[in-house]
Amino acid sequence: MRHERGRSIAVIGAGPAGATLATLLARAGFRVAVFSRVSSNALLVGESLVPAVIPILRMLGVEDEVRAYSVLKPGATFVVNRDFTIRISFDEVCGRVPNYAYNVPRDRFDATLRAACARSGAEFIEASAQVERVPGEAGEPRVALGPESLAAARECLGGDPDWVIDASGRSRQLARLLDLRSYGQDRRDTALFAHCEGVVLDQPGHVHSDPLEHGWCWRIPLPGRISLGMVAEPAVFRSLGEKPEEQYDAFLRTDPHLKRLFEGGRRITPVVRYTNYQLTTLRGVGNGWALVGDAFGFIDPVFSSGLFLAMDGARILAEALRVGTPAALRRYERAHLRHIEAWRRAIGYFYDGRFFALFRIREEAKTRGFGRLVDRHATKHVARIFTGEATTNWYSRWITEFMMTHALGEQDLGALKIR
Repeated sequence: MRHERGRSIAVIGAGPAGATLATLLARAGFRVAVFSRVSSNALLVGESLVPAVIPILRMLGVEDEVRAYSVLKPGATFVVNRDFTIRISFDEVCGRVPNYAYNVPRDRFDATLRAACARSGAEFIEASAQVERVPGEAGEPRVALGPESLAAARECLGGDPDWVIDASGRSRQLARLLDLRSYGQDRRDTALFAHCEGVVLDQPGHVHSDPLEHGWCWRIPLPGRISLGMVAEPAVFRSLGEKPEEQYDAFLRTDPHLKRLFEGGRRITPVVRYTNYQLTTLRGVGNGWALVGDAFGFIDPVFSSGLFLAMDGARILAEALRVGTPAALRRYERAHLRHIEAWRRAIGYFYDGRFFALFRIREEAKTRGFGRLVDRHATKHVARIFTGEATTNWYSRWITEFMMTHALGEQDLGALKIR
């Protein structure tokens, strides 16, 4: 029987965004076909979740499974130098979201989401999707599946898909096809990361972000290993060798902070390099197509926001498709662009040193007048930005802007900025 108009979806990609979207749509009665090829790479950026992801895991019915193979994440630590460490404990700052998150092995996490998607009734097509640009009315770009992909989709859906959703991640399949405008960032950093043993952690379970002589590093505790990544300008890595492994190992030997952290440590996996580090497409919906997750926009992972943006975007898009009106789709587009921009601004505070300056003031002056105000809002509202709870909350964003602009006094931001 022919499917109901507007209720047939082809999703390109079964990563966290695609699997979440397909699951929610299938549960809502949509016919869903998911084009996917399972990656054999267990090393993917996005191993640390923020507390705002937990309600989505519960919505999908997978939190218990994720908990069983992950490391409980009770907070985040920023080791600025030997005399100054910022520790954010989620149980002190979270209000409307759970006071914990997880650090997840990405291969198992992605498999969990795929399995939930299959249980929902969505059908998988184990192949890459071919897409074509087709003429549209008044110059409005449209897309269609290529002949082989269309035949496979028809077999699953009982007809042509009404919507093609790009969840292809950083390959941005539809954005490239349609030549959609995008913007990046001022920094053009490269990230190298691998899994290691024997890396020093300051706080059990915490994700750690540490400024270095050049750039910064992350330390994410996973079961039986630590994800250790470093972010710096490409020229810094090129000066250390040609291959990612050469550059990574040389960086560990030459940066003083990393040498202390890695003393007695051992790298146990190959090294993965990321160069496309931050990019946002200016349009996310069109005539029968939409973008979700990294295919819409991805940002610097310094605050572990990637999976939250992907999965929360999928949740909002699923609701917009369920409503089915152009206005609902436009609301999704605007909401996701605002969300990405809010995280971009927060990340900017990390790089220009204002994030560290604010928390240093809190430690220095928390017992005096204005210092108490800084303490209260830094730990409640500013910190909630980075849990995902209040990234788009107007008051939390306003008080964060106020603090970053007016509460820093004579702090030497040059000494705190990421170089």
